[in-house]
Amino acid sequence: MDDQAYHRKRMICLARNGDTTQAHAACEALRSIKGVIEANPISHYRLTLTYSLQNLTFELIENLLKELGYYLDDSLFALIRRNIYQYLEDNAREKIHVDEEKHKLICDVDSELPHEEPDKYWHNYR
Repeated sequence: MDDQAYHRKRMICLARNGDTTQAHAACEALRSIKGVIEANPISHYRLTLTYSLQNLTFELIENLLKELGYYLDDSLFALIRRNIYQYLEDNAREKIHVDEEKHKLICDVDSELPHEEPDKYWHNYR
C-alpha cells in the first residue's frame, strides 16, 4: 500500500471569536508537526489539513490546537463531524496496524505541564 493511502484530509473549524488571523496562525503551527503534509486556511475560522495516520490522529491534532489556545467550533455539526472522523480513523488505523503503544509514547499530552506553558509542550512535537 502506498503512503498516500495513509493520508487524511480534514477540515478544522475554529470558534468565531473575532480573531481573524487564527486559522492562518494555526496552519503555521501545524506545518511544523511531523506527519502534517499540508495545512491551509480557507477562511478566518476554517482550515484544511492533510496528515498521515501513521503519525497523527485528528483527535491528537485537536488536542494540540487546544493546548496552543485555539478554540474549536463546538456546534452540533462540528461535533458530529469530529466523531465521524474519529470513528473512520480508528478503523483505518486498526486496518493498517498502527502500533498504538508506540504512538502514545511519542504523542501523549503531558498532563503534568502547567497550562500556561504551551510553547514548552509544543516543542516536543517539532
